[in-house]
Amino acid sequence: MPISATGNRLPRDAGVTLVEALTALMIVGLMAGAVMLLAPGPDRDVRQEAERFAARALLASEESIIVNRTIALVVTHEGYGFERLENNGWSPAEHGSPLGFRAWPSNIEARVEESTAASDDPRVARFDAVGNVTPARVVMSGAGARWRVTIEGTGEVDVARAE
Repeated sequence: MPISATGNRLPRDAGVTLVEALTALMIVGLMAGAVMLLAPGPDRDVRQEAERFAARALLASEESIIVNRTIALVVTHEGYGFERLENNGWSPAEHGSPLGFRAWPSNIEARVEESTAASDDPRVARFDAVGNVTPARVVMSGAGARWRVTIEGTGEVDVARAE
């Protein structure tokens, strides 16, 4: 007794061939490989914090020229921020401003590698009103990665992997 109108035979296009199955597996494998290559590595947090630090240092350099005041980068073990030289001395940037104090993330450690400031002075770099900067280097490390932020005397700020 036939089960279907065509008899017991299946139509020729029922199922997939081995070539079609292998092609589908190859496409899935390529897509999985692309996702793995584009996924951020474990040092992503350190790199992002170094880039954020560098961007804020560059902003301080530009702001010192705009407001015609010396601005200093203050780096401590707890975090970093900026101070402006006023007539009555140094005053910290407001807490909510882009130049306000920012604590280091708990998984990142930072240290001043090079600065012309005195060893007990937390103001590691100064940006003056005409664009001059006291050079400094800060190294951030965490998750097995180290990134160096270099502040040049010309006001340029560079982020590079520290070896």
